Amino acid sequence: MKFKWLLIFAVLLVSCQNVEEIKKPENLIPEQKMVEVLTELSILYSAKNYNKKILEETGLPLDSYLYDKYQIDSLQFAQSTEYYAKNYNQFEIIYKQVKTNLEKMKTGLEEIRDEEQRVKDSILDLEIKTDSLKGKPQVNRKLRDSFKLLPTQKVLQRKD
Repeated sequence: MKFKWLLIFAVLLVSCQNVEEIKKPENLIPEQKMVEVLTELSILYSAKNYNKKILEETGLPLDSYLYDKYQIDSLQFAQSTEYYAKNYNQFEIIYKQVKTNLEKMKTGLEEIRDEEQRVKDSILDLEIKTDSLKGKPQVNRKLRDSFKLLPTQKVLQRKD
């Protein structure tokens, strides 16, 4: 019986934890700006993961570029990220907007790529038509055969 009460007490002791409400930072990044920052951050890290060597050769420090572009500092970004992460519903809304922004960009880039491919294909079609004009002109086969007959006809006419 003592073991049962000791077990219940241990479970209650472990399950109780100090849950602190996080205070809103003084320099909190507004939600819409946070969406833009996180969208840009996603693109930068994707580029870094895609071809790290090229990014290293450019010498562009990604974090400082991001902070300069949005006029924020690393502490402000960290505090804002922590605040929004503690408020799960708000953070979920922010990330849904980030996902929507990235999908819009992807769709726009796919449209541009398709248009460029269409232009390349039309240029290629024009080059093929141009090449056929530069090459030997096609002579009608019947007409060419009639030219071959002409000298023999002349020979026959001379004998007469």
